[in-house]
Amino acid sequence: MPRAWASTARQPPPVEGEKPVTVLVTGFGPFLDQFPRNSSWEIASTLPALIPSSATNPTPIHIHVHHEPIRVAYNKVVNLVPHLLPPGSHQHPAPDIVLHIGLAAGRTFYTLEQGSHGRGYGKIPDVDGEKFADEDAEARFPKEIFPPVLQTSFDTADALTRWRENLEYEDPESESLRGRAPDVRISPDAGNFMCGFIYYNSLAHYYEKKEDERPVAFLHVPDLSDSEEKLAIGRKVAVSLIKALVESRRQVGVVDGTARLAKKGDEQEVAGMDVNFA
Repeated sequence: MPRAWASTARQPPPVEGEKPVTVLVTGFGPFLDQFPRNSSWEIASTLPALIPSSATNPTPIHIHVHHEPIRVAYNKVVNLVPHLLPPGSHQHPAPDIVLHIGLAAGRTFYTLEQGSHGRGYGKIPDVDGEKFADEDAEARFPKEIFPPVLQTSFDTADALTRWRENLEYEDPESESLRGRAPDVRISPDAGNFMCGFIYYNSLAHYYEKKEDERPVAFLHVPDLSDSEEKLAIGRKVAVSLIKALVESRRQVGVVDGTARLAKKGDEQEVAGMDVNFA
């Protein structure tokens, strides 16, 4: 005789949550003899594939790390970026957000970079001994089309507050806590070596297609290669930033920093170069 079930009541339908967001993350390979292990790649390559939704971060996040560290070479970056980002991206689904991570070996803190310059990459050779002269930059990013400075369309101030909240700062908006561990800040410019170069290339890629929306961010990390404990903190910092960017995008949306710069007529001079940015 068939077993009689105690109840035949239907289960309630599942609650529809936020749609998942895909984040593409890159890191750089070795540069200079003293940095055979680039902390940007050490962090990127060990990030979780999934950040599940939670009460404080309702959007599930799929993290796709580019399969290899990016060579610290101008030509490599120029040729790679169009294949990394939509519509030419080989990734499926295409990334909603792009986070480049780079090494700022002279720093002891972490920075979310607001933007980058399109010129000024002609003095420091890359690992192949090549440079990217302003004439080459003009050919690729003519000034009639591309602003001299491009900024992310994330609200970086909002993202910084959320970033610090995720890292359990007592007062996320206070600058008096600088020096705490981990120390996270905003920086206006990614420098004039490979970090600034890949950032500008990615920002320009989006700018050419839709001027007011550039879902790209850049995280500078200190050299953490001498300690697994430091690298673990670096991963925590990166995950906290990714959560902050996703939630800021969901709640605040696009803030066109480049348009704001243009309105102010603020075409900044090329920033001082830092050979420790890669």
